[in-house]
Amino acid sequence: MRWLSLLWFAGLALAQPTLRLEEGWVRRVPGNITAAYLVLYNPTDRPLKIVGASTPIATRVEFHQTTHAGHDDHLDISAMKRVDALTVPAKGRLKILPGGYHLMLYGLREKNPKSLAEGQKVPITLRLEGGVSLTFTLTAQTR
Repeated sequence: MRWLSLLWFAGLALAQPTLRLEEGWVRRVPGNITAAYLVLYNPTDRPLKIVGASTPIATRVEFHQTTHAGHDDHLDISAMKRVDALTVPAKGRLKILPGGYHLMLYGLREKNPKSLAEGQKVPITLRLEGGVSLTFTLTAQTR
């Protein structure tokens, strides 16, 4: 009977969604708003949907996407729109990088009276559909 319990716990651990952080940083800026960037790898056989995020250094985190319009050399219009969720494809990567998807961190001064220091470690918690949360540590960088 004990081995059945062990098998159940092992199966539960294997069933938990997981993501791997391949790259990540928080843009170091003096203001009250910044952005976080990540490259995530999903080793599982099914897509993983990220439905929320938080960090102790900001009052809120939103998912945004930068879009570009204009195709000639003289016109490049960029716009940013909020998105509800991000999906990491099965056995694939989601690049959350400048010029595309990114995490906007708002209210830095309310949580963090000093500006972010170069090299400061910043925990970011991602909430997946289904209730699992994963925390990654990013580094504040001037880029």
